[in-house]
Amino acid sequence: MTHHRLPAGTDVAEMALFDVDALPHSKPPDAESLEELVAGESLVRLSTGADGGYLLHLHVDESPPEQVLRYCLAEDKLTGHFASSHGRIAFGGVESAFQTFKPNRLIRSDAVITPGRFSFTAYHTDIPDEVINQATRVDETPAERWLNRVPLITTLMSLGVAFTLATFGRSVIAGLVLLLGYVAFKTVKRLPAYKAVVARRNEAQLAFPSIVIEMRSTQSATSLFHR
Repeated sequence: MTHHRLPAGTDVAEMALFDVDALPHSKPPDAESLEELVAGESLVRLSTGADGGYLLHLHVDESPPEQVLRYCLAEDKLTGHFASSHGRIAFGGVESAFQTFKPNRLIRSDAVITPGRFSFTAYHTDIPDEVINQATRVDETPAERWLNRVPLITTLMSLGVAFTLATFGRSVIAGLVLLLGYVAFKTVKRLPAYKAVVARRNEAQLAFPSIVIEMRSTQSATSLFHR
């Protein structure tokens, strides 16, 4: 049993789960090639309707937990088969569906599963904002809450003061204020305490997928190689 949490994103409003070894080598597949990959059970197309970042929870030979299933849209589910002869898979925008793409959490995340052929059910989720906001409110002390607000406060204050100074013809001083605001912003971002809060928030956000896929083994890799 395997559970992967894979963040990625798209600029063409379409995500996909794909078998890396079946992809073109150095450029994304065209429309015809995409259809061939789907027909060959090497790629699952996941339309999103919008650009942006998405998080996949992939469950292999296990069921998603009830606290996630309750937010899955059953009326919008997608079913089919997916195969990977070597187990190297990835989740990303279809624009990243080529072998030499370098994975990054903004566009594509790669993973390894047991090779084989699987039946799958894919869901979009609809998780209320208040549920996510409550779970990702991870600043535990007054100091952490204050620190969490400092970058925004610094940005707004420096912009406001600079705009006022520029209005009165103090452009040089306005520029210095913007520079000092930028330095303060970057300094806070580098503080270990601030990084710790951000790391906890990022970890908490990984509990809330935008797409869930459950896969069940139907054929071993040995059989795949001899199809």
